[in-house]
Amino acid sequence: MIKRLILTALACCVAAGGGWLLHRHLARTQETTFLRWQDPAVVARGEGLYRAHCARCHGVPGTEERAAAGHEATPHDAGGHTWEHPDYALFQLVRDGVAVANCVPVDPEQMPRFKGTLTDADLVAVLSFIKSTWPAELRANHDRVNVMYGPYNRAVGELIGAGGG
Repeated sequence: MIKRLILTALACCVAAGGGWLLHRHLARTQETTFLRWQDPAVVARGEGLYRAHCARCHGVPGTEERAAAGHEATPHDAGGHTWEHPDYALFQLVRDGVAVANCVPVDPEQMPRFKGTLTDADLVAVLSFIKSTWPAELRANHDRVNVMYGPYNRAVGELIGAGGG
């Protein structure tokens, strides 16, 4: 009987400790992103860059401005799927033209590579602007995606000088 009580107490401690660790891990969302969607200056700069380099094909999220006729690019608003991808994957797609999920280069006629055209900080600003336009529920979903890919986001953030959180 005592042995059973000790094992039960031990199991409860392990479960509580595991729950606490999971909570701490999930609470570190800010440490798993390098986008600055809550920084008004970054978002404003990103919006200007987005309008100059992206809006023609993707439209402007958060507005009624649509893509130019004949462009079938994914919209970055709630109707699109941009939020399904972690920061590092979005960054690599826009900068280098590589779809991280399958490591396949994207046709530059379909999606230009912006490495050499925009700085890494510019690209972070553009992506930050996009995220700032999403409804709170989509931003929360994107944050959960970023938690799953936190080590990759931290690594890329450090490499490009964006840091985490």
